[in-house]
Formats: sequence, structure tokens, C-alpha cells
Amino acid sequence: MRTHNDVTRWLAAGAGAALALAALTACSGSGGPGTIDGVAPSSLTEPTEPITITYAGAAYDAKQIQPVLDAFQAAHPNITVNYEAVPFDDFNSVLAARLTSSQDAIDVFDVDMPRTAAYAARGWLTDLTDTFPDLASAVDPGSLEAATVDGKVVTMPYQTSTNIMYYNKALLAAAGISAPGATPDDRETWEQITENAKKAQDAGAQYGLLFDQIDRYYQLQPLAESAGGGPGGTGEGNLTPDVTNDGWEKAFSWYGSIFADGLSPRGVAVADTPNLFAAGKVAYYVGGPWWGTQFVGEAGLDFGIAPFPAFAGGEAATPTGGWSLGMNPQATADKANASAIFLKFMGIDDGGYAQYLSALAVPPSNLEGSAKFYDAEVFTDPRFTGVVDLMESELATTATLRLQTVGYVEFEDIMTKTFDDIINGTDAKTALASATTQLDDAWAKYRQ
Repeated sequence: MRTHNDVTRWLAAGAGAALALAALTACSGSGGPGTIDGVAPSSLTEPTEPITITYAGAAYDAKQIQPVLDAFQAAHPNITVNYEAVPFDDFNSVLAARLTSSQDAIDVFDVDMPRTAAYAARGWLTDLTDTFPDLASAVDPGSLEAATVDGKVVTMPYQTSTNIMYYNKALLAAAGISAPGATPDDRETWEQITENAKKAQDAGAQYGLLFDQIDRYYQLQPLAESAGGGPGGTGEGNLTPDVTNDGWEKAFSWYGSIFADGLSPRGVAVADTPNLFAAGKVAYYVGGPWWGTQFVGEAGLDFGIAPFPAFAGGEAATPTGGWSLGMNPQATADKANASAIFLKFMGIDDGGYAQYLSALAVPPSNLEGSAKFYDAEVFTDPRFTGVVDLMESELATTATLRLQTVGYVEFEDIMTKTFDDIINGTDAKTALASATTQLDDAWAKYRQ
């Protein structure tokens, strides 16, 4: 059985990673527009002499990415990509040290999408706008938006994500609850799910409702968005905390209540949440499609899928985001040209990188390449009926980007701790007010 971190590290925003990058903020400059100094070549030329570029990655280990690198080498024999897998918790400090080093420089590197503005403000990204003018027709809209800072395309998106809601058919049937449908029009409300989760628990379910990433902004942001609260920041550069409005207080008062009422368990690690659903202990489980292989492989687990719920009267919102690639703005002309060719291969050429992987946990950003993900055998299981149409619809219409601000790293760290406090019983209004104070202090350096 795969561990939670094995398949979600590409979007995991744990406290350790946040702390690693928080140490860099002292040298990040003000909170004004990004300092995008480098400009990629407007036209690409196949090298006639061998050249090596260094790619620092946190999304895949060396073994996972090797088939992609082999395919690139075959297509571009004069360009060698030296891949260096870097632990996620160390990634940002490595970038800080080696994007400015002339002897040990990184040419291409992974960018966790919500960190794009923060990296741009540090001067770590290259303007790719003129290099890839047709990117909008190649990748999904959410990925393109996440790759854009101040109207400039500064990264190459290659991986995105969405969420669905799983339900245990036997537990719902035991409580006399009708199974939800799988189309966007069948989307139920959190109020309905709460009521049904209580019924399911009364009928024998150990837990009524559980979130995959129980304390992470990636998955919890849509609660505030659906309640009308917005992403959590506003004003110039999104550097004014906005987590105490009515929408945020409504969303997280509700979220706290499902733990206070015992519908969701306290004291469960993020890594263990899918195992509870797989063991048949949870009626409703909100999570990623990447758990499909595990759930399909569980003997006796009869489940179905439904859209990510919304609050009554609120807009539908779903998590999204993944990884993109940045280019070192200090690269020489030859390195920049070779790096841009590699970015194009990863994100655009013939559907992008995904075609060279034997299995995908998440959909690629490339619209053509996503077909392979949707054709995965796991989704042909009858229990996943309707999931492909649902995922495509959510990515096109309800996908909600995380807060775009140079202060995102501090925001994510503070909000994770805030969500933990709410889970453990702190009143949501009190916890969110405390988060506001912390954010004001953390973001002050950007507003100077």
C-alpha cells in the first residue's frame, strides 16, 4: 500500500517546507512587483555542440523521471539533462544557494505553483512570454494563470490536480441515504453532507466525513471560497490578511464543528486519512483521484464518486495546482536556449512529459497529454463511473488557485497551524483573528 506522502508530495505544503523557505524571506525584498530579470530567447535553436543543463526537482525522484529524460535525450541528442532530486523540505534553500552560483548553478527547477509570485519577487524566474506565445492553447487555464505574474509567463506548467468526493456505498445504504450522482449538476451541499454523515454514523459508520489533506490550505481553501470568503488575502499584492470575513468564519466554524461532533477524527495524521476510508470506516471521504488505485485494490470496498461539495447558496470551488518549471535568469544564452527546449518538451511537445511515464497520479497541465491520465485503467472500474467527465469539468470550471502573493509561504505555514487549532477545538473566530495578527507581522517586510 502506498503511503500518503509518496503520491502527494508534489502538492504537499507541510510546515517543514514552509519553515525552510521562511528563512529566505529576510532577503526577499519588498512586496512590490516581481523582479523578473531574465528573458528567455524568443526563438529556439537546436544545439550543434553537446551541452549539459542541470535540473533540480522535488516532484519526482530520479527513477521516476528517468524515462522522461531518456525520451528527451533521444529527441535532442546534443542536450544532456543532469537531474538532481532534492528533498522537498530542503528545496527552497537549495534554490537560494544555487540560482546565483556560477560554479554550481541550477538551470531548470521545479516550482510549486502557489510559490510562483514569491519566486518572481526574489528574482529567481525568467520571462518566458515571448518564448511560448501559444501556451494558452496548450495547457489548462488554471495552470496558465498560476504561471503568470504581472502579465508575464514565468514558468512552464506541467502538472495540475483536482479533487472529488468518495463515498462508501454500504455505509450510506445502511443509513437509508441515496447515493449522490457523479455529474456537476449532482453536486451536494456541505449542509446535506453533514446531515447524511450523522445518519451514516448513527447507522454504524465509525466516521461520517473526512478530508484527505485534513489541515492543508490546498484542500480547505475551497471551503472559504464557496462561503464567499475569498482566498485569504486582499489589497495590493494580496498582502492584507482577509481571513476574518463572514465567509471564512462560516466555513471554518463548520469545519471545526465536524471534529467537535465526532464526524471527523482528531489526532489522525494526514498520511493515515486514506487508509481509514480504504478500511471501510468512513462514509464520505474528500480527496484526490490519486487514491483510485489503492481504493480499487481493496477487497470488499464498494465506493462511488461525486463532486466536491459546496455550501448552500455558495459557488462551487475545487482545489487545483501542482508543479511547473522555472528557468534560472542568470543562465548564459546557450544554457537558456537548451533549458527552454527542455521546458517545451516537458510542457508542450506532443502532449508533454506525461506520455513517457508508466503511471500518473495526477493529470498533466497539457490538454493533449491529459488524455493519457483520463484513459488510465483504474478509471474504467465501475466504481469510478463518471469520474473522467467530472474531473475535466472541475478543472475547466471550478478549479480555484491558491492565494497568489509574495507572502504565500508564511501564509501557508500560519494557516496550517490555524487549521490544526480549529480541528483541536479552538473557536474559529478566535483562531482566524490570531492568524490575522500573525500574518500582519509576517507580511510587514513585504509592505515596506
